[in-house]
Amino acid sequence: MNQDNQYPAFKPGDNVYLIDEKERYGMIVVPEEGEKINFKGDNFTSEQLCALHDGELLRSKNHRYLVMRPTLEQAIMNMPRQAQVIYPKDLGMLLVWGDVAPGMKVVEIGIGHGALTMTLLRALGPHGRLASYEVRQDHINRTSKNIIQFLGEDALERWEPVLGDPANGELVHKSWDRLFTDIPEPWEMLQAAKEALKPGGVWLAWLPTVLQMVNLVEAVSGDPYFCLPVCYETMQRFWHIRKPSVRPVHDMKAHTGFVVACRRRWRGNWQDEPGS
Repeated sequence: MNQDNQYPAFKPGDNVYLIDEKERYGMIVVPEEGEKINFKGDNFTSEQLCALHDGELLRSKNHRYLVMRPTLEQAIMNMPRQAQVIYPKDLGMLLVWGDVAPGMKVVEIGIGHGALTMTLLRALGPHGRLASYEVRQDHINRTSKNIIQFLGEDALERWEPVLGDPANGELVHKSWDRLFTDIPEPWEMLQAAKEALKPGGVWLAWLPTVLQMVNLVEAVSGDPYFCLPVCYETMQRFWHIRKPSVRPVHDMKAHTGFVVACRRRWRGNWQDEPGS
């Protein structure tokens, strides 16, 4: 018996990543029974797709497609969205520099359409907890749909979306292990950040411009509750290896944003500190 037959086939509602002979790719959702879906001029029925397993070939009159369940990177780059997402090359660095581990309590400010949200939920595991602040209800709605589509409805049980701006009030609960922000003026929430983070906690801010990076570093450097600010950007260059040609791929994922990372210092109870 072929060992691959032990693994489940695709079913309606599943995401399927298709790659053709020229390595062109795209993502579809398996339609309901009796329905069809069009992909690059080819029509596929639900029955055709549901007969396939991860890693099999799907044949049409003109093409052969390798079908795979999408990775998180592929899902993020192909998910429905109206705003630019944080790229996977940056998401991986954010997880490492943020030292995110299963079971932690993390708070996120600014969610866009959920690229970082989904990445954090995956990394935090079944016992972790994520609260996400967003000022736009449509972004919360889109992120909720993306979480269901790519992580499953169970992931919503570990996610607490909050409509509002934490710079104008307290973050829900306290003693968070990590803080992530994707907002234009994160220095305005210094007070909320130091109230929310545990001593030793990490704050990572995603910023699009140099001036925003400078402003935040100056703000945290002048606050006794924060220390060890670090700034970086991530470049990613793929390589084409098809003998006899070995060369960099022509397009490069270069600058997409800046990250500022810093730590929360121990200062006792912030409310009891002079000048608080």
